[in-house]
Amino acid sequence: MNITISTSLPFSIKEQLKRQLKAMIEQGSLPPGHRLLSAKDLALYLDINRNTVAAVYKELALENLVTISKGSGTTVMAADTESPFCRIQHIFSKAYDDALKTGLSRQEIVDAFISHTLMKSTLPSGRNRLILVDCNYDVLKSLDVKLKATAHVETHFTLIQDIEAMPEKFIRRSRSYDLVICGMNHMEELKAAVPEPACEVTGFLLKTDFRIMDRITRLPAGTTVGYCCVTQKSAETFFKRIVFSSGSTLEKIYAGMDNPDALARMAARCDVIFATQYAHDQLTHLMGTSRDIIRVDLDIDPDNLSYILSIIEQEP
Repeated sequence: MNITISTSLPFSIKEQLKRQLKAMIEQGSLPPGHRLLSAKDLALYLDINRNTVAAVYKELALENLVTISKGSGTTVMAADTESPFCRIQHIFSKAYDDALKTGLSRQEIVDAFISHTLMKSTLPSGRNRLILVDCNYDVLKSLDVKLKATAHVETHFTLIQDIEAMPEKFIRRSRSYDLVICGMNHMEELKAAVPEPACEVTGFLLKTDFRIMDRITRLPAGTTVGYCCVTQKSAETFFKRIVFSSGSTLEKIYAGMDNPDALARMAARCDVIFATQYAHDQLTHLMGTSRDIIRVDLDIDPDNLSYILSIIEQEP
């Protein structure tokens, strides 16, 4: 794996590593199914901190570029061939080759490119200061990664439960922001807590693979089903209100990883358990691999993301 870390670049070690791994995945140098070195081994190879590598792997997983599983390590997923990097890769390659022909050294080319990019990267007009709202920090982190991969924005995370507890604080903060992006599951809660927001509000919608929903509808009547997420609130919000509101013939138990009593009931009574990607590995470790725990991957709807980006690009 050809990775270079330089202390002379105006990027952190973490950012350098992430950019290079992401580029390798998107251009196909690291094909789908390729198993990356463990965080420990790659850290030793590059002579950097192990936690830095682990943090990069986690961010790449949030961007659906790799999967991380205990026992199997970190594996490359299929890259988006329509990613911005893929679309402009040939432009950068030609410019770099042309620059080499002028006699410039590789370091001089890198320095010139970075200087030029920094001059061009002034913050564009539009709605750039965003407040992201949901009941689950992991969801907000995932949305944040997707927004910042495309738009130049500043973000602040706020839990809906904190807004309900202290609406005045949220109102004061939102006066200095351009747009609030709230999980659709919590729009009514936000309206109830803050009837007159200080800035524009739009929503985002999480979805999952239809095969998961179909699997639930095929369960025999009377099956006791467990639904798990990071918190009790997020478990009930996603599974109960939006995705799996049908299926009244099933016995349902909702549990967050923060609710030991609900987890105990789920372990004792459930025939099958569905857990979001944010809780699946932790729940499997807690209950053991002998239990039928099905991973439910949540992601923002692509059309919804495009719509949000179109709002961000508008003049305030």
